Amino acid sequence: MANVSVAVLDVRSYEITFLIGSKGVNDTFVFYGSRSERYEGYSTNGFFDESSFRRAVIAAVSSVRQNYEGEIGEVFVGVPSAFLSVATKGHTISFPSKRRISSQEVDALYDSAFNELLKEGQCIRRSEMYFSLGDNRKYFGEKELRGTASASLKGALCYYFADEKFVASVSAILQELSLPEVRFIPSSLAQATYLLPEKVRDGYAFLLDVGFLSTTFSVVYGNGIVREETFDFGLGYLLASLMKELDIDYEKAEEILSSANISGGAISKDLRWTDGDGSSYSVRDINEIIKCGIDGLCERIEEFFSKYYRGKNAALFQSKPVCITGEGFGLMAGCAEHIANRLNRMTEVLQPDLPYYDKPVFSSRIALLNAALEERKKHGWLYRIFNVFGGKKK
Repeated sequence: MANVSVAVLDVRSYEITFLIGSKGVNDTFVFYGSRSERYEGYSTNGFFDESSFRRAVIAAVSSVRQNYEGEIGEVFVGVPSAFLSVATKGHTISFPSKRRISSQEVDALYDSAFNELLKEGQCIRRSEMYFSLGDNRKYFGEKELRGTASASLKGALCYYFADEKFVASVSAILQELSLPEVRFIPSSLAQATYLLPEKVRDGYAFLLDVGFLSTTFSVVYGNGIVREETFDFGLGYLLASLMKELDIDYEKAEEILSSANISGGAISKDLRWTDGDGSSYSVRDINEIIKCGIDGLCERIEEFFSKYYRGKNAALFQSKPVCITGEGFGLMAGCAEHIANRLNRMTEVLQPDLPYYDKPVFSSRIALLNAALEERKKHGWLYRIFNVFGGKKK
């Protein structure tokens, strides 16, 4: 079969990336073009300046197109959690008699549950935390069900609704670029299923995606997002605090933050950070400013746990690590350690297991590329025929 390539638009809170890639050997990827462009960004209230977003998308797509010889049939767009809402539902359907479970029965389960949901926005994806049959055993993934005979099918299901304005805005920009075929993918779901191993997701898992202006905390179970919340926090907020408290410009704040290390204990008040022009600042003050910002994020996470999971399997939830990724995390040393100490929870850094791309800053775009390739595979004729007849993979 030909090596299929896909086009992906990764929308982050301060930068967008347009790339074209395909599957390589040993779970790697082949890239045919990639371009990133900064723009004004977004918060939980939406884009700060939609015109700057439009300019960034047009510039990135046009740049990649100039050097790409193939045709772009459709574009897979990652929807950030700030423009997304998740609905979960447990649902069961019964059959007149036992039948072999195939994709048709699974689709019927999803459709039946969806009809009972009252949710605004465009449903762009559905996934399962798990399925179960008459024996109440949990099946983590549709492929485990195929060919199994049962008189009923039950699922803990997730539905992902994108903000209508976001969908309309992105679709209009891509249509202007003669790219009318657009598919939307929840960014947090793509990262969860790509970065977290299946065994980790068979129980509750926590994913913290720290961006530049936006951070999302997701509770993951199986192949679904149970619950998530987005906060107006990220690398940009730490830079703004440094600029204000130290009375410095953006470039100086970025230089300081890139060399900061907030791990370890107390720091001598005489220790100074000095740059090439002789300006110096207290390392203790720098670290306190950074820690104060991260503490604010940790307070939001603690409030999240208290609101949704107070007293519910407390020991189980406490033992699960907070998995951290995103461009806002990768710049400073000691961040994961400080979050672990502040939350009294283990932390783990996640990034793609790929040469050159093995940094948290690349997590979102690589995860979306992987999800887009999986989506394209599911729409292949051989895959569809196989699942219609309830075939079970070996």
